[in-house]
Amino acid sequence: MRAALLTSPGQDLTVREVQTAANLRADEVRVRTAAVGLCHSDLHVIDGLVQRPMPVVLGHEASGVVVEAGSAVEGVRVGDHVVVCFVVSCGVCRMCRAGRPAMCQDREATMRGTDEEPRLSLAGREVHQWTNIAGYAEEMVLHHSAVTAIDERMPLDLAALLGCAVATGIGSARTVAQIARGEHVAVIGCGGVGLNVCQGASLAGAATVIAIDRSDAKLELARTRFGATHTINSDREDAAAAVRALTDGGVDHAFEAVGLTPLVSLALDLTVRGGTVWAVGVFGDTAEIRIPAGHLHAGKGVHGVRAGSLVPSRDIPALVQAYLDGRLELEALVGERIPLDRINEGIADLRTGTGARTIVVF
Repeated sequence: MRAALLTSPGQDLTVREVQTAANLRADEVRVRTAAVGLCHSDLHVIDGLVQRPMPVVLGHEASGVVVEAGSAVEGVRVGDHVVVCFVVSCGVCRMCRAGRPAMCQDREATMRGTDEEPRLSLAGREVHQWTNIAGYAEEMVLHHSAVTAIDERMPLDLAALLGCAVATGIGSARTVAQIARGEHVAVIGCGGVGLNVCQGASLAGAATVIAIDRSDAKLELARTRFGATHTINSDREDAAAAVRALTDGGVDHAFEAVGLTPLVSLALDLTVRGGTVWAVGVFGDTAEIRIPAGHLHAGKGVHGVRAGSLVPSRDIPALVQAYLDGRLELEALVGERIPLDRINEGIADLRTGTGARTIVVF
């Protein structure tokens, strides 16, 4: 099957013929890919900010149809439409038993061992799977926990977005931060995740949802389609001063949805005494965040967020139903739909910030 490979950081992806494992383990499924979203987390690997073994197939929010299932797989069967998500979990560790699969402590148990045939290979050499998914490919071989069956009325191209951008954004606002009705919220970064933090905050009943970005187009999208009540272009305004003026001293919750350490400092400046910063973006492996003690003395906190604390079996069907009921905006997230052969164009657009989300459609 065809897949887009990254062979070295800083290089373009190369579309090649790659071999998939002929036989499944008992706990695996084979999925024919329908669509996959391009995400900044993938870009971090391409740019070398996040280091992973090479060659690698990126892509971690996808959708498709199950074409084969291992003998021990329950919950999905051949022919099911599925959302593929990077929350891959062993099901038996301390975090999994506590109902927190996004924090799984033994992801290695969901992977193939070094003594087993690799899921992907090229000329006899293993090709690695980014986040155990590798969605930039026509087919995926996955641990069963990576897939969730969905209502077949759900469009598969939009369903791919539920695997990361939507689930992470909505979950960060509602499940993790547990925004209360009437609270004030700021969201820094209006990409796919940030727009959905805005949407989640609006659905939670926040009184004020302030979207902050450098792109007027994204800010307009946040205001008109994703529930932002106010927008600030940080290239033209002092974001911290503007937020404090709008909220009588600062927001209760500030979300960093880009993955740049200076924006965590900005988020701290936006929050009221006792407020919380939620670090949703993916930072580089060596990034360090410095917190002036004055913020701690003011009762402020910084909390990391992983995947919006997603529980796929619970949350993805609920998001599908919300879309089918007309309560969840998805189409406005899509900047462009492209074939696999144009993936480097999509990556270039991702780097320059044009379009909310590019989807590769197979």
